Amino acid sequence: MKRTHVLLTAFVLTVSGVCLSWQQRLAVPKPTHLRITVTDEGHNEVRDATVELQDYLGGSSAMDQRNTDPNGRAEFDTVTGLHRVRITGADIQTYEGEIDIALTETYHNEPIRVRRNARGGQPATAEALGYVPAVRLKIPDNARKEFERGSKSLADKDWKSARKSFQAAIDLYPDYDLAYNGLGVASSQLQDVPAARQAFRKAVDLNDKFAGAERNLARITLSERNYQETAVLLNQSLAVEPGDAWALTNAAYAELQLHRFKEAADHAVRVHALPHDGLANAHVIAAYALDALGQHQEAIAQWKQYLQEAPKGPNARRAEDELRRLTKAPQS
Repeated sequence: MKRTHVLLTAFVLTVSGVCLSWQQRLAVPKPTHLRITVTDEGHNEVRDATVELQDYLGGSSAMDQRNTDPNGRAEFDTVTGLHRVRITGADIQTYEGEIDIALTETYHNEPIRVRRNARGGQPATAEALGYVPAVRLKIPDNARKEFERGSKSLADKDWKSARKSFQAAIDLYPDYDLAYNGLGVASSQLQDVPAARQAFRKAVDLNDKFAGAERNLARITLSERNYQETAVLLNQSLAVEPGDAWALTNAAYAELQLHRFKEAADHAVRVHALPHDGLANAHVIAAYALDALGQHQEAIAQWKQYLQEAPKGPNARRAEDELRRLTKAPQS
C-alpha cells in the first residue's frame, strides 16, 4: 500500500492528459458526432422517421435532416451544446424535444421514444412523454428567449453578454436549470470560479438528473483535488448517462486517489469500449487499480493498451517502467 500511495502521488503530476483544467474543458462548442436512436412505446425501432436537428435558436444545423435506418438510428456531425430535435413519420406522433451535448463529448448517443398513431396532429413533446425534468415543464417564453440569446452569445464567445442573458432568464424563471448551467459556463470563461461553482451547484440542486451540470461542477472540484466530491458528482452523472467516457475516466481517477481500487478499475476498463480520443490515460488508471488489486496480468494488458494508443504520451515512460517491473515479478 505504501508503494501505491507514492505512485499515486507521482501520477497526479502526469495525469493532465485526463484531467485538463476546468477552464479548458468549459470551452466554446466543438465538433461532435451525434446518434439519435428512435423507438416506440414497445421498444421497437422506428425506421424511416424523419429526424430534424436544430440549434438552440430553432434553426437547422449543418446536417439538419436524416431518416432513421432499419435500426431506428439517425447520425449527425454537429457541435456540442443544446439542440432541439423534431421527429416526424407516417405512423408516429410528432416529437419535439431538446438534446444537451456536453462540451467534452466527441460522441453522443441519444435514445428517444415516440408514440405511434398520432391523434389530432398535436406534437408529442418530450415533456408530455416524461423525458424532461419537471423544472423544464413551465419555462415561460420570455425566459426561453433570454436563454437562447445567452446560448448564441456563448457560441460567439461573448461571455459577458451570455452571462447577462442567462441571468435575465433566471430572473424570469428562477427554476431554470439549463440557464444556471449556461451561467456557470459563462462565469467560468470570465474566470469567476465562485460564481461558476454556485451556478452549477444550483443547476444540480434544481435537477439531480442533470448530468452535464454535474460534470461541469466536477471539473471545478477536480481542479481543486477534491476527489471525494468529484467521485460523488461523476457517479451521479453516470447513473443518468453511463456512456460518457470523460466522466468514466475521471470518476476512476478520483476513485484511484481515494484508494477505491475496484471502483476505479471497473470505471476505467469501461472506457475502452467507448470512443475515447484523448482519454488513453484511462488505461493508466486501470493499470494502477488492477495492480493494487493484485491482478497483475490484467494490469500488464492495460499498460500495453496505453502504449498502443499513446506511444509518445505523457505516461509512456512510466508504462514501460511498469511493464518491466510487472513482467519480472512473480505473477499471482
